[in-house]
Amino acid sequence: MGDCRVRFIQTEFMKSGGRCEHAVSNDGFHWVVLNPAILSLPDTDEDGIYDPHPAIVGGKRYIVYSGMPKITRVPQPDVYLARSQSDSWFGPWKRLGKILDHLDVPHHNAREHPDYEWGIEGAQLVELPDGRVLLNATCFLPDCPRGSRQRVFFAIADRVEGPYVSVGPVLDPGEPGENGHSTVMIDGRQLTLFYQSRREATNHRWRFRLAKCDLDRHILSRVA
Repeated sequence: MGDCRVRFIQTEFMKSGGRCEHAVSNDGFHWVVLNPAILSLPDTDEDGIYDPHPAIVGGKRYIVYSGMPKITRVPQPDVYLARSQSDSWFGPWKRLGKILDHLDVPHHNAREHPDYEWGIEGAQLVELPDGRVLLNATCFLPDCPRGSRQRVFFAIADRVEGPYVSVGPVLDPGEPGENGHSTVMIDGRQLTLFYQSRREATNHRWRFRLAKCDLDRHILSRVA
């Protein structure tokens, strides 16, 4: 199955439960759903799970995902990691625990904020040319009106398990609005970001956009 295509898919979002479904295809059109890769853990900090994203770092296979405790007010997910014990996408998967918490992101709304909006989600891990690991995810700024808080941010670590140091939100909407849920692609020393943009001028409708930057000048130089 060298040409097999793999997908990891969430089943729940704003409630307890959920699982990371594992689907495979030989042609990209006909998919077979296998046993789930990861299941939620009731009554723990992973009472609900969603936003799984596969990654290869150091030749090993990982799934990064959002996990949250049982909802009492608003979902408050943090970022978690699992590693394949077979070095293939077929697992079994070993949980490595939380790799990024609200408290690790100073530009993210605090849990105790009276107008708390949401947690950290949409995480992706990318191995950088210098061997470090880039975490690309979505945060919510603490002191802006709703509809202008969501932002793409990057964090960098020496190891896939962390600790991660945030380099802050990386996209200025340019006008009232927000951005998030992005995918990083690296080609040589250039980083391309494919992301969702929602501007006030478009009645806050989501649109897909692209952004590019020089990796050394704009990203790596910020965490030396």
